[in-house]
Amino acid sequence: MKIISKETSKRVCDHMNNDHLDSVHKYLIHYGKIANFENAHMEEINNSYMKINYDGQFAIINFKNEISEEEIHSTLVSMIKEIK
Repeated sequence: MKIISKETSKRVCDHMNNDHLDSVHKYLIHYGKIANFENAHMEEINNSYMKINYDGQFAIINFKNEISEEEIHSTLVSMIKEIK
């Protein structure tokens, strides 16, 4: 089983929320099927899914396959490319 540490999850979420919030919103709209929201941010990422908080609610977006810490970047990039 692949493990993503809480420290890595926090670092990735902080980076995504600070530098790529538009991508977080696209994940929520495309994969989470949530079109209307005021505020959204990535709350957690683990080996199976990312959790996005939107307006006090949560959307769980599952990955196609279990990922490792080394696969986070390539997974998030490939997911955003699928949207475009």
